[in-house]
Amino acid sequence: MTMIRYMLRRLSIGLFTLSGIVVLVFFSSRLTGSPIEAMYPDGLEPGQLELFNAKYGFDKSYAEQFVIYLKNLLRADFGESIRERRDVRTILAARSVETLKLGVRAFILSVTCGISLGVCIALKRGSFAVSVVDNVMALLFSIPNFIVAIFLMLLFSFKLKILPSQGGGGALHYIMPVACFSLGPTISIAWYVKNGVLETISQSYIRTAVAKGLGRTRIIIGYAFRNALIPVITQVGMVIVDIVTGSLVIETVFSWPGIGYTLVNAVLDRDFPVVQGIILFLASIVIMLNFALEILCMMADPRINREAAA
Repeated sequence: MTMIRYMLRRLSIGLFTLSGIVVLVFFSSRLTGSPIEAMYPDGLEPGQLELFNAKYGFDKSYAEQFVIYLKNLLRADFGESIRERRDVRTILAARSVETLKLGVRAFILSVTCGISLGVCIALKRGSFAVSVVDNVMALLFSIPNFIVAIFLMLLFSFKLKILPSQGGGGALHYIMPVACFSLGPTISIAWYVKNGVLETISQSYIRTAVAKGLGRTRIIIGYAFRNALIPVITQVGMVIVDIVTGSLVIETVFSWPGIGYTLVNAVLDRDFPVVQGIILFLASIVIMLNFALEILCMMADPRINREAAA
């Protein structure tokens, strides 16, 4: 029962955080000005402004608009896009699929390459090659992903002309966006795996395994890596967060028709319903992910169960 109370408390904190995001996004989005100015820079005919405001409820006070928004939100109604004249849920469904196509590929590549690289570095620690790899990883990790994206675009699209620079479609369109998405997370996972494995190797039970004559590779993969899973699980979960937040930049650079690219355009167009819907959607993903990570960590390490209960 103690654990159930702990999980309920964490769930209530997540719901409270989400409620604060709803309030913040609703009112802050309206501080950018009227969408009329973005959509019709030359102005409207007499009477059209009143009709527009009445249609989208802008003729009411912010408090009244917020109450109406909450009532609709409880029915899972995010409203209608001002720019596209479509239901926000329809836009979210279509653009989320495009982001998911990139995200799944980047996630698989990041986890596979990151864990493999981390274990290899731990196996070959102290060698000159590992020192070079560590320095290169540190250099690449310090470069913002949008700089990497622009460099790849200039090299492979404009100089070599072998990869498309914008949009989605064929397999070639995925190469540069997926590479930019997965570069940082791959390095992070590799470092966490390496540090976790090296820290675990120094434990007494590992020295006992060595004394029994077990091979170095078997010890690292069979014992050290498994006991270093807790920080790795956490970092793997954060890869998803990195992909979600990184979509705002990478999708915009490559004009990928995903949820990040849609959000950037919606902010520029002052399309309040789309901005509110996407941010609420992304925030829900991050909150649920953090909740799931806590459960996974508790399942992987019973000590966390005892600490949570305490």
